[in-house]
Amino acid sequence: MDLKTTPFLFEDNQQHLLSEFQKEKGYILYFFPKAATPGCILETIAYNKHYQEFLQKGYNVIGISRDNPKKQHQFKCDHTVAFPMLCDIDEKLCQHFDVMKQKKMFNNVFMAIERSTFVVDNDFNILQSWQKVKPVGHIEDVLKFLNK
Repeated sequence: MDLKTTPFLFEDNQQHLLSEFQKEKGYILYFFPKAATPGCILETIAYNKHYQEFLQKGYNVIGISRDNPKKQHQFKCDHTVAFPMLCDIDEKLCQHFDVMKQKKMFNNVFMAIERSTFVVDNDFNILQSWQKVKPVGHIEDVLKFLNK
């Protein structure tokens, strides 16, 4: 899949190219399991709090889950999120970045997004990745990497 030419569905219920959100150096793509759940709220608020700092460093932030546009839009509005939210309903981007993992809860086995973050350049080369991240404190790791 060519990430430069593949359109993706966003919270505005429109298809956009990722390049529409391009900044000088690239993107911070963070994948989260489900909008409006406690961990995802904490993580999104943290990214939003530091959003201007990421922009100043030359990176745009894009939040990604498998939620539909209506749910993502409500989540974005409820928490005054300034950055774009991608709705990967068909899991194309999730598969590309290999974030779909088998999980088990109450003896039920299912596939879900493993909370992950990728710093990529404008050609979508991965500069740094974090998997199985915790929603609290992870932002500091991303900022440390960008300050190198």
